[in-house]
Amino acid sequence: MQFDFSASATRCTRLDWSCTMSSAAPRTPTLLILDGSFGEGCVALLHLDGAAASRFESAPELRPHQPLVARAAALLPDASSRSQIVAVLVGVGPGSYTGLRAAASLAAGVAAALNIPVIQVPSDRALLLARDASGQTDPVVLPLGVREVLVVDAAGSRIAERSGAPAGADLERIAPHLPAALASTAAEAIDLLRVHEWRTESGREASEIAIRYPAPPRGAEGGVAR
Repeated sequence: MQFDFSASATRCTRLDWSCTMSSAAPRTPTLLILDGSFGEGCVALLHLDGAAASRFESAPELRPHQPLVARAAALLPDASSRSQIVAVLVGVGPGSYTGLRAAASLAAGVAAALNIPVIQVPSDRALLLARDASGQTDPVVLPLGVREVLVVDAAGSRIAERSGAPAGADLERIAPHLPAALASTAAEAIDLLRVHEWRTESGREASEIAIRYPAPPRGAEGGVAR
C-alpha cells in the first residue's frame, strides 16, 4: 500500500467519544493518525476509499498549543464521522516527552472507547520519510529541552547537546508530510488489519502503548528504547 503525501484542513468543534450512531450510513474505513514527537503534533485521518485508494485529512492548528484532543474534534465533529474510525495509528517516538505522552493517552482512550486496534509506529522512521518527501537531506533535529536535542538521521536517533548539534531540516516543511509518512511506515500492519476486517487476531483491541523515549523520563530507570 502506498500513500499520497497530501492533506486538507477542517474546522474545530467539541468531541464526545461516547456517542454512537445508526449503522444505516455508508461506512468508509478510516484511521485516526496521531503523533506528538515534535511541535504541535500531528492529528489526521486516513480515509481508505478502496483497496488501492486513500486520502488524508489533517486538522488545522487553530491556535498555539491547542491540545491534540481539540484538533481531533476538528476532524470528528459528530457520531457519524467517529463511526468510520476502524483503528488508531500513533507515533510512539522518540521525540518530545510531553507530546508523546499526550498522543499515546489520546490513542489509548479512543481505542478503548471505540473498541478498535492501536497501530504503534516509530516516529523517527516516519520523520525521515517525511523529510525525504519535503525534498530535504539534513538530519531531523528535535528540541528536547534547554540544552539537548534529538538528532534523527539514517544512522538512527541520538541525543546531542544543542550547542554541538548539526544543522537540521526545516520542521515546518516536514510537518505536512508526516501523516502519509506514518501511514507508509505502518502499511504492512494496515494491510493485515484490513484482511482481518479491522480486528486483531487475539480479539483484544486495546493494548498498552510502548513509548520509545529518547532517554528515560525523570524519575524512571532503564535505557533508551530502540
